[in-house]
Amino acid sequence: MPYISRDSNGHISAVFRDTHATASEFISLNAPELVSFIGAPANTELFHSLDSDLIRVIEDVIDALIRKNLLLLTDLPPEAQTKILARRNLRQSLPQSTSILSPNDGLI
Repeated sequence: MPYISRDSNGHISAVFRDTHATASEFISLNAPELVSFIGAPANTELFHSLDSDLIRVIEDVIDALIRKNLLLLTDLPPEAQTKILARRNLRQSLPQSTSILSPNDGLI
C-alpha cells in the first residue's frame, strides 16, 4: 500500500512507496481520494473491463499461433504455461464457447 502525507487541509499532498518522515499513513490503492490525487479516471470499472477483453484477445492470439505452429507452448516461461493452461481448461469447461476468434480466423 502507498504511504501518503497530507496538507494542512487534510488533503493528500504526496504519495510514497515506503514510509517517509512526512508520510506514515498508509492508504488503500483503491481509496477514492488516492485515485483522484493521482489523476486516475473515475470509471476504473471500464479499464478492468477493457483489461479482461484484452486478456481474452491475447489468449486467442496465442492459441492461433500455436495452431499454426508458429509458437510452441513450451517456448513460454513455465509460469506463463501454467496460467495459459489453467485459463484454457476453465474456458473449455464453461457451458458455451467463450472464444472470440473462431479456429478458421486467419490472423497471420
